[in-house]
Order: sequence, then C-alpha cells, then structure tokens
Amino acid sequence: MNNPMQPQPWAPIAQQQQNLLPARPNHPFYYKWHPSNWSFVYRDVEVQSGKSTKIVKKGFFIPHLRMERVVPGVNGISQISGEVGNPGSRIGKLQQDGWVYLDPQKYDYMHVYDVRGGRYHCPKWNNVRVVANRLIEKLDTDGFHDWCVNMLRSNMLGNPEPHFWELAALDKNNSRMKEMLMKEQHIPEKRQQLDELNQVVKDMNDFIQEYQTIGMVIYEGFTK
Repeated sequence: MNNPMQPQPWAPIAQQQQNLLPARPNHPFYYKWHPSNWSFVYRDVEVQSGKSTKIVKKGFFIPHLRMERVVPGVNGISQISGEVGNPGSRIGKLQQDGWVYLDPQKYDYMHVYDVRGGRYHCPKWNNVRVVANRLIEKLDTDGFHDWCVNMLRSNMLGNPEPHFWELAALDKNNSRMKEMLMKEQHIPEKRQQLDELNQVVKDMNDFIQEYQTIGMVIYEGFTK
C-alpha cells in the first residue's frame, strides 16, 4: 500500500517515530543560475489556425537552474555545528562571478522530512512515496520547468541575453554528434537522427528570431 509522506515547512516540527521517511539524512540545498546557462525544451502549445486553434510542439530556451548542497567543508562552506553549514561566503563568491542565488526561504522550493538521524531535503517537485518501506521519488519535470520560466517572467533572473542562445544553437550545429551522423547518414536510422538534430537547430534559431520580435511575450504559451 502506498504511504504518502507529508513534507514539512522549512523549519520542520517533530514527527512521530513511525512517520519517519525511510531515507538517509542529506544536506539542505539552494538553486543557483548563471545567465549563460540555458536548456532547450519542447512544449505542446496552442496556436491560431484560421478560425480554430491547434496544438503544436514548440521549442523554448528556459533557464537551467542548478542545485548546490550546503555541505560543510565543500566549496568553502564553513561549519556551524555537526553537518550544519553556513553558505554565506560561498553565495557571495557565486554572486561575484555573476550567479543568481535563489534563497529557499524566499522562494519556498524545498521540502524537508524527518528521517532517522536527521533530515531529508528535496525539491518540492519531487513526488515522494513510500512503498514496502522503500522511498520512491519522481521529479515533476514539467512543474519544475514551469517554475523556472515563471522566475524568468517575473524578472527574478533578469532579462535573457540571446547571445547565449545563439552560442547554444551554433554549438549543436557544429557538434561532434552531427559530424558523426553526417558520415553515417546512408543508414536510415542515422539519417533520421541527423534530421532531428537539424530540426532542433532550426527550432532554436526560430525561437531566437521570434524573441527578438515579440520579447518575453514568447513565454506566455509555455506554462499551463
């Protein structure tokens, strides 16, 4: 039988022993983002076709946020007590290097569970279940991507710089993978993969051109 666990607030309250999540303790974390870090993903969006609408796949550049754990002794994290660390100096260094720090207390993206010997921290988009006393986690990727785009649209990450998108499209078009596929394109499977790669490059460039025309409005069709 599934036994869903309820996450706690950032400062968790005590749980009964039988409600402990069957996992090992881990460290809290935060998300960070650098203006050069982007992913290209596809979404089904509605487009106007005459007097009706239709669903098409559309590619978007979205911020690629990275998780960093607060582990004492790693990345200059000072130790407060035991496994509790102070990331202040690390965050300052990241900001000096152009990274955007997203405070988990401000943006409420971390869930905390009590486990034997400590606490377990995971993104709120993780679907956490316990089956036969085993922890099963699955990331809601669409939900996480929605949040990343909403952070961008709400100006928490600043304005995008299309130069980095252009570099990503150029890198994919000149990639070693494409070179290998071109040499083997006489094989139907490889030809299909090459066509798909070329389509992604085209979609990247189409997105860049559209953004330069309509700006941030381009993201209105992304979130559901």
